[in-house]
Amino acid sequence: MIYTSRFSNPELKTGKYTAVRISVGSPRWKVGYDISGAISELMPKGIFGKYETKAVFEVQYRKRLECIGVEYIRKLIAGYESLGRDVVLLCYEDVRKGESDWCHRTIFTDWWREKTGEVIPELPDPSPVKGVRKAKKADDPQTTLF
Repeated sequence: MIYTSRFSNPELKTGKYTAVRISVGSPRWKVGYDISGAISELMPKGIFGKYETKAVFEVQYRKRLECIGVEYIRKLIAGYESLGRDVVLLCYEDVRKGESDWCHRTIFTDWWREKTGEVIPELPDPSPVKGVRKAKKADDPQTTLF
């Protein structure tokens, strides 16, 4: 199985996965698990931070993916699958916050599904989502004070 995720996902520390970097840079902190390698072809090199909107970035990134092609990407990923564990393609972004949160890995998985019919899900992440507050219940005394 192939997944995508962020470097900070604590699930990766279980040792059940082959972690593969697809970000332009490497984490500067100790992640607590081994990163088995990198697939530079999936990195947004040369376009990362260059475009102001998702739409323009997506056009450029998809052009790159088209040039590389499904079969070559499949071979690159298969090399990591041969290690015998599920593969997780990693970058930094936490995309669990909603529609406005995206990164190149979400664009890649959409492109991959369109080209192959195969879904690459996001690896479940048990950590709380930062910046998202839980909705208060109507009977919560804190909501009736004012």
